[in-house]
Amino acid sequence: MLYRIQDKGCSIKIFDLGGEVHETTRQYLVGNLGRPQELNHFQDDKLEIGITSYNEPNCEAPHYHTQAYEYQYIISGETEYIDIESGEEYSFYAGDFYVTPPGIRYAQRSKPGTTIFFIKSPPGDDKVVIEPSKEIETWMKKVNES
Repeated sequence: MLYRIQDKGCSIKIFDLGGEVHETTRQYLVGNLGRPQELNHFQDDKLEIGITSYNEPNCEAPHYHTQAYEYQYIISGETEYIDIESGEEYSFYAGDFYVTPPGIRYAQRSKPGTTIFFIKSPPGDDKVVIEPSKEIETWMKKVNES
């Protein structure tokens, strides 16, 4: 598989992601990025696209986005979300596609071997980290058990 922009003569081969995405948990493929990337990426100020890979059990700190919708496709593995306000839990597996709208306060835990392809629109660093409650801290600590 190949991502290609013909008029720029630029491409990113999927198999090139192997080493880089596993050394850094998250690798962006498209976006107007402020941080250095190990891979080439397509510069774009309309959206961000990337891949997140977890080799170890991992928890994302509780947070929400003020503007961005995050569309995610599970390539492999399993990830779980908890809606911080309702306490409702969601499990997503390889082949699942879902969206997290702006304003949804959640925490996420992922099993080893989980790889997620994501699209974020609009782009930008709009992430607001939330102090976890005792219940959410307990939920997050179960990352090794789930």
